[in-house]
Amino acid sequence: MNGLNLLNVLLFLPLLGAAAVFIGGTLNKKPAFVKALALLVSLLPLLVNLLMLVKYDSLLPAGEFQFLTLQDWISSLGITYTVGLDGLSMPLIFLTSLLTPLVVLLSFDEHKDLRTYFTLLLLLECGLFGVFAALDFFLFYLFWELVLIPMYFLILGWGGPRRRYAAIKFFIYTHVASLIMLVGIFAIVFSAASQLGQMSFNILTISEYVKLPLNLQYLIFPALFFGFAVKIPTVPFHTWLPDAHVEAPTGGSVFLAAVMLKMGGYGLVRIAFALLPEAAVHYALPMAILGIISMLYGAVLALAQDDLKKMIAYSSVSHMGLLLFGLAMLQERAFNGAVLQMFAHGLISAMLFMVCGILQHSVGTRRIGDLGGVASVLPRLSALTVFAFFASVGLPGLLGFIPELQVFLGAFSVNKLLTVIAMLSMIVTAAYYLWALERAYFGQPSTDLIEKKPHDLQWFQTVPLLVLGLLVLLLGVCPAPVTDMIAQSTGYIIDLLGGVS
Repeated sequence: MNGLNLLNVLLFLPLLGAAAVFIGGTLNKKPAFVKALALLVSLLPLLVNLLMLVKYDSLLPAGEFQFLTLQDWISSLGITYTVGLDGLSMPLIFLTSLLTPLVVLLSFDEHKDLRTYFTLLLLLECGLFGVFAALDFFLFYLFWELVLIPMYFLILGWGGPRRRYAAIKFFIYTHVASLIMLVGIFAIVFSAASQLGQMSFNILTISEYVKLPLNLQYLIFPALFFGFAVKIPTVPFHTWLPDAHVEAPTGGSVFLAAVMLKMGGYGLVRIAFALLPEAAVHYALPMAILGIISMLYGAVLALAQDDLKKMIAYSSVSHMGLLLFGLAMLQERAFNGAVLQMFAHGLISAMLFMVCGILQHSVGTRRIGDLGGVASVLPRLSALTVFAFFASVGLPGLLGFIPELQVFLGAFSVNKLLTVIAMLSMIVTAAYYLWALERAYFGQPSTDLIEKKPHDLQWFQTVPLLVLGLLVLLLGVCPAPVTDMIAQSTGYIIDLLGGVS
């Protein structure tokens, strides 16, 4: 298999895996068989992705894509099948391929319609791969919308008591945002057609040969920003997220926080910043302010929560605000730190929602006020929870610290006042995590908790947490493999922004 074909294999393996699980689960409905089959087919994309990482050339110039495929598709409309990876998309592709088998493994205690559940997870993986690999606007939007469908049904079919409300709200918010984003995409395509003399949806062609008028950039950028900001999610477009997180099954919450939120940040960098650099510079200050508001507002609301899962959901709003703030600073170190934040938050938030889901399954509640002394009853789960909490706080030596350091160092050189205000969120973040630990995990366990005799981590829960924890630790000590890959590919975007500003 050569490099040209590897990405195509990766893109469609989850689709074939979903078909295999659905058909196999129909023919053999034994839970053990369905679980084993789902785990097997979910490991195949990870193996292909690891091979791609080995073949990845970190010495190519900025702006070069690897594993590139360019094939005419609907020639009359200028639509192509164009896919490729660089240092911006490769970490997110790896994150997706890693989390899928871990979520499948974690879901071994799921009992409701395993065939459909695992099929939806694999379809979700296929859509996410497509979003991060697509280099054609039509293909990008096709995969972007595809992601909504399996997540909607995961929340609706396996969610909590208010799952219908949460699923519909999730779909309406994100779909409407996608339609407004589509308006911006069409504006780019039609403007490009007038310069190229023909229709083209190819992002590479447009970025190389098309220069959009300044006034048009100022009109298009808000439409794109809205579509991506809802997905990030940025305050005040965030209200769908806590409901979706609280009601989604654990596997759905992991995918939602760890990967789906990154679609917004990825689209903002790949499309809005790269194709509309003048507009990005023009709107930098409002974006920075929205990022700070998201950081502070999300952190304060997290502090007020009694539901552990809702607290973690609002922490995601706060941490993704750091992403927007770092990008809006238009400074190399802050920009790269913001991109790294997508990967780091993906690993850490996956751990957070996993430990929260395991706690609920074991104890029967997520309410912090109803817990207490969990550490003495569930020591292994509590130890990994403390690790995940500290990683999210940004403890030095863990991966969560690196992007925060990069963003704040870079931002401080641009605007000291905004940076100091943004850093206040870090104090609140430490407060809500430490307060939750003190109330829920330490102290004397209640009589009710002891009488329930909750089980500690089982092997299929321990393995995903250890894998994620090991990566958070190793990359926290030695982040160069990821930071170098990111810096290699964001350089040309930073040069564009620097040339404008």
